[in-house]
Amino acid sequence: MKNLLEVGDTKAKPGEIVKGSLGSVELADGSRAHVPVINVNGAEDGPVLAVIAAIHGTEISGIGAIHQVVKTIDPANLRGALIAVPGGNPLAFRVGVYTTPIDGKNLSGPWYLPSPDKETANITQRMAICINKALEKADYVIDVHANPLPSMGFVLTDLQMCPNEKIKNDVIRMAKAFGVTTINWPRKQATSIRDICSQNGKPSITHELPGNIYIWDEINEIGARGIMNVMNELGMLDGEPEKQDVDVIEGDLTFYGWLIAQRGGFMCVRKKPGELIKKGDTAIEIANVYGDVVQKVKMPINGYCWSFTGGVGGSHAVSEGDRLAYVFTDTKELGGPAFVEKPM
Repeated sequence: MKNLLEVGDTKAKPGEIVKGSLGSVELADGSRAHVPVINVNGAEDGPVLAVIAAIHGTEISGIGAIHQVVKTIDPANLRGALIAVPGGNPLAFRVGVYTTPIDGKNLSGPWYLPSPDKETANITQRMAICINKALEKADYVIDVHANPLPSMGFVLTDLQMCPNEKIKNDVIRMAKAFGVTTINWPRKQATSIRDICSQNGKPSITHELPGNIYIWDEINEIGARGIMNVMNELGMLDGEPEKQDVDVIEGDLTFYGWLIAQRGGFMCVRKKPGELIKKGDTAIEIANVYGDVVQKVKMPINGYCWSFTGGVGGSHAVSEGDRLAYVFTDTKELGGPAFVEKPM
């Protein structure tokens, strides 16, 4: 028999949606910033999927995707439960910054499963303690992020963090069901929700949406359809995963590194996100304030850029040393999987 599902201050009966909070942090003026949760408890037994959005305050487009999913699904026809966190870092998104503005920490991690000791935790870690309440209940996890435009939608995995073949196969299954390009990002240490959850036996993927600071229907649809496709694949909803209305790059794709500005100026993007760029071709030109090209940023390998991120706040006014774009490639270009993570 299906049971009551308690998460944070929410208690949802089978077939019920309850909205509330996973907890809060207190600010200097006595106000509290709450980490929101939507508890969707299905009428029948099944897996529990946690979906987290806006861990970074400049990546709010996943909130729109979550809203659309919750409005679309009927808990009476749901097996298992959806625990949605539409706004993981309220301190950051309220002022439109990437990290927590009070302590400058990145909520992505590594303070999940288990939580840090609250008495010695900083304010970012205390929000992570709230989010852990959702992760601890979950069997599967989707962590939704986003990139500045121009960018493409895709899924990140970390197969090297999977402790066994079952977890690895479940991660691959979730990524494929989402319906967009899949890129593996092998890491040596678990430092994100995706890595940590997979390492702890909870298959997890990161979905990266285009248009980080925007919420509009075209973006919402990609994220919402992908989340529901995963729910279909996990048997939570009836039906088959639906085809996404995006171009999908096939292959054994892996993160490679970043393109780096060697000069300051204005970044002129010469290629499209997801376009195959040959080694040695110019992906970006940097022009000075007079319009003179001071650097041609060359592609170091046959591959693709998933986002041209630019400088502060995604601006294409850049300083030397800025990361201009993320690069990924097919592993055959590397001779096999490798921990590359180096600037070019």
